[in-house]
Amino acid sequence: MAPAYQASPSALQPASLLERFSFPRQLAWGYLGLLLFMMGDGVESGYLAHFLHGEGISQKKIAFLFTVYGALATMGARYSGALSDIWGPRLVMWIGLFAWTVFQVIFLAFSLPTGDFASMLVSYGLRGFGYPLFAYGFLVLVTTSTPVRRLGSAVGWFWFAFSAGLPTLGSLFASLLIPYVGQYVTFWCSLGMVIVGGLVALSGLPRRAHPSAPGETEEKRRGSLFSSITIAWDKPKTAIGCLVRMINTAPQFGFLVFLPTFFTTVVGLRLSQWLQLLSYMFLSNMIANLLSGIVGDKLGWRRTVAYVGGVGCTITTLLLYYVPSAHHGSFGLAVLVAVLYGATLAGYVPLSAIMPLLAPENKGAAISMLNLGAGASAMLGPAIVAVFIGPLGIEGVMLIFAGLYALSAVLSLFLTLPTEVEPGTLGWSGIGEAAFGSSASLLAHPPAMAALAGQNDIDLVLFDLGGTIYDDSTYTRALLRAVHDINPNVQEHEFWAVYDAERMRASGSLRTAIANHFVPNRDRERLTTLARRYWEYPASALYPDVKPALTALAGQFKLGLVANSGEAALKALRRDGLHDLFNVIALADFVGVEKPDERIFQYALDRTGVPATRAVHVGNRLESDIRPAKSLGLRTVWILRGDAPPAPTLEQLAEPDAVIISLIGVPTALSRLMNVNA
Repeated sequence: MAPAYQASPSALQPASLLERFSFPRQLAWGYLGLLLFMMGDGVESGYLAHFLHGEGISQKKIAFLFTVYGALATMGARYSGALSDIWGPRLVMWIGLFAWTVFQVIFLAFSLPTGDFASMLVSYGLRGFGYPLFAYGFLVLVTTSTPVRRLGSAVGWFWFAFSAGLPTLGSLFASLLIPYVGQYVTFWCSLGMVIVGGLVALSGLPRRAHPSAPGETEEKRRGSLFSSITIAWDKPKTAIGCLVRMINTAPQFGFLVFLPTFFTTVVGLRLSQWLQLLSYMFLSNMIANLLSGIVGDKLGWRRTVAYVGGVGCTITTLLLYYVPSAHHGSFGLAVLVAVLYGATLAGYVPLSAIMPLLAPENKGAAISMLNLGAGASAMLGPAIVAVFIGPLGIEGVMLIFAGLYALSAVLSLFLTLPTEVEPGTLGWSGIGEAAFGSSASLLAHPPAMAALAGQNDIDLVLFDLGGTIYDDSTYTRALLRAVHDINPNVQEHEFWAVYDAERMRASGSLRTAIANHFVPNRDRERLTTLARRYWEYPASALYPDVKPALTALAGQFKLGLVANSGEAALKALRRDGLHDLFNVIALADFVGVEKPDERIFQYALDRTGVPATRAVHVGNRLESDIRPAKSLGLRTVWILRGDAPPAPTLEQLAEPDAVIISLIGVPTALSRLMNVNA
């Protein structure tokens, strides 16, 4: 059979290597800038404690300094999501870049040269606002602009860039530069790298696409800030996620306080070897971060966090202490256990995908809880060291950190998602699911085509996509999420009340009705643009009768697709082995008009060379399928599923030429329509 004709030849090109790894191209400059920013931020991570200790500052004071830094980083992280909701991620990232730059200059130019510890507390502490506002502001942009199906991979790329810089490449950069320019000048070099990274990211990211409508800003500000405070009570699982995220990197920040001294004095490594070991540790973490997001998408986010992250880090934290302690001076063994720790630490990556989906109607507040945990980890880890390293020693602190990881494994098992957003469950519901679940006998053999033998006044059968081939819930859920993006205060029952009313009417555009009710200025285009972020067709949304029915029909008729869809539909059709069954694919994004405009139907007719009188259209919407097709002269088959009214009126049933409840019924319907126009 000839491959389908469509208006987007580029869509048929093989996927690039980056596309195969689900790399979000539109955020490429952001990922690069984040890498450079965090690399600059991470230059000091492996040796600042060592440097300060050499300047005569005690380990307890160093731990206190890092704790203050972590406390202010916690504040920045806590409100990065809410502030991004109000001002947009770009402005929040600018504020973070400015804070990091200004207070780092004060820290380097005054605090370190004078040795004034009080000044260090102020300047270095206030610099703590910098990286969380910049990095987690970008994370908000990633999680709000990526479809759910690819969200795990997108945040995997975020943590790939984040951990590649802090402290992987940052520590490596320090180990290479310090022998030539010294430790103090290397601090200044890190400042330049942060500035370059910030500018690269901010110059390459899209500006906020939809500023708040007049009169909407003040209400949104109050709602975002209030919900960022109350969400822990409204959605208790976000509080659990916050605690898990806090445990995730708390030991990592704690390690940076005392492990440099432990490995250089007790284990017997040189400073350069310790910095290299740290680079190896987080190089493995960097690679595993990317793989964890991809594997988590397929194997389950919760299990990945609990077993790879929680249980894995419990074991490798103990190895990180006991193996080097038993083998003094063995750089190879120390690197091995460090690499294992870095790899298991990546098991927490899917947590960034889970958190916004624990409260899909208020993602900004949920991300604020995630960021609170991330920021608080920078305070918790050093605080544990400051309190316990004196009475318990290094071994006791390592046992505490291992116990925290074990606790996080247990807590992670409670992070179950709402069923409507659980990946892979966007299928049918209610009566439709029960009906198809109990009708497997309908699919035991292909639909019988013998009754059509010898009949020849139908040459082309056109099909709608949503509700006909793929379940409409993917579309309506995308609209619901877009409405929540625009106005988080809209209650779900309000949305479904409007949806049900429009479904029963079977007249007019659903998107227009939703926009008229919930979008400021009735901006249908804004609603559509936002919905397309989430509007995809998972394999689970394919109706089970589609493939056998289309395969049988393709042997006798030309087939076509006419739908108000775009690139996502093409990818789904290729994935599910349906693309080559169609002679023509007319998608609104490529044709330039959408149903109910008759021109999109005419486009399909022209491409196949079939007149309207010899074509049939199968769809589930009267307004956008049956009526325009009949107006053009096609015969029509109304399939009662998806957005079709659950109890159509007699007047509605009289409009199409035939009515079916499954594509299995198409051959019989066609046999009854044969020669109607002869």
